Amino acid sequence: MNKIFKQSKTYKILDFLFLDSDKNIFDGSRLLKSLKWSNYPKLSMIFFMLSLICFWYETFFAKVGLGLVQSLNFASIFLLFALLFCDKKKLRSTRPVIYLLIFSLSLLLSGLLAAINGLELGMTVMGILLFMQFVLTFIVASTYQNKYLLINMALVLTVPLLLVGIFQGFWGGQTSDLWVSSSETLVDVRVFGFSGSPNVFGGLLMITSIMAFFAFLDKRKWYYLAYEAPTLVVLVLTFSRSAWLGLILGAAIALLIKNWRLVILAPFSLLALFIPSVRQRLLTPMSQSYLVDAAIDGRIWSFNSAIEIYKTAPILGTGPGSYGGETAILYDSPIYLRGIQNGYVALAYTDNQWVQILVQTGLIGSLSIAGFFISYFVNNLRQYKRSGSSLCLGALAALIALFVTGL
Repeated sequence: MNKIFKQSKTYKILDFLFLDSDKNIFDGSRLLKSLKWSNYPKLSMIFFMLSLICFWYETFFAKVGLGLVQSLNFASIFLLFALLFCDKKKLRSTRPVIYLLIFSLSLLLSGLLAAINGLELGMTVMGILLFMQFVLTFIVASTYQNKYLLINMALVLTVPLLLVGIFQGFWGGQTSDLWVSSSETLVDVRVFGFSGSPNVFGGLLMITSIMAFFAFLDKRKWYYLAYEAPTLVVLVLTFSRSAWLGLILGAAIALLIKNWRLVILAPFSLLALFIPSVRQRLLTPMSQSYLVDAAIDGRIWSFNSAIEIYKTAPILGTGPGSYGGETAILYDSPIYLRGIQNGYVALAYTDNQWVQILVQTGLIGSLSIAGFFISYFVNNLRQYKRSGSSLCLGALAALIALFVTGL
């Protein structure tokens, strides 16, 4: 049956769309050959880590009077240097990379069209830069041969964040009312580290927790477990539902791929419900009052308004940075006027990355991101079946978690 399917047209189409081939369009590139002088992987990794510091210590720099680090977008500058000095021979035209390149092209076209239609150029440029940070991070990281060195350095960089999170969680005082629903009476503190919000901080810890856990499965080094314990504590203290669900689903699916018998461990995840504040945080979205509020001025309202806006520019979107995020709010984006209720804005933030991508980049951008996720999942799964490496499983878990936390 498997052989018959592999000979079918359906399989050939799926193979072309999502499976990596031995061909590399970067081979023989004159541009890359002319940049051979800049192949310094170690220097590239230093710049890559500097970019991570800029991302992860965002509010710290502002507090110590170094706000220029953010305003001048040092993170993007460091990423460009990391790309310049990476080993160009390691650049591969894998399917995920191709989809990211298509996404990048759609960003430029969407931004150009938005500027022509009168949107503020600074907003679209900032939107493009924010999306390109993700693209460059993935491409540059894929060139590093020693993945464990990359993982270890990233984990070390988050240790001070964990210490700050522990302090905020136990001695930091009451959190902002903006981060807690009025019905969540048991949640006094949500830690945020040096990030802009507890959800962002929770998303970061979700990824590093997965990295440490699957690195331990692969290498059996004690220090990965030593890192895992405080990370899980601080992750709980973020009270980020999306990060919790992302971690649980990502790790669970990856472990089931490793050994389906591990499904017997699933009921242990329910132990978290014995913690009153965690239980309240998880069950709040199911309450009638929460759903009513969400429909009036919350996530449901935001989703309905976003769909109406998407209909006005379905192919290339309304332009990078023009809707649903901090950039749109900073530039007072007129795109919101295309929404429901004659442009009334009940909630400026969408709290949903995929809705933002749909509205800002349209069908082309959304399909290219979907292609990236599917191809990355399929190729890592194939690589795991060939090598048995837990690192491949960790990549799968992180991908699933990233998708869930963006919802």
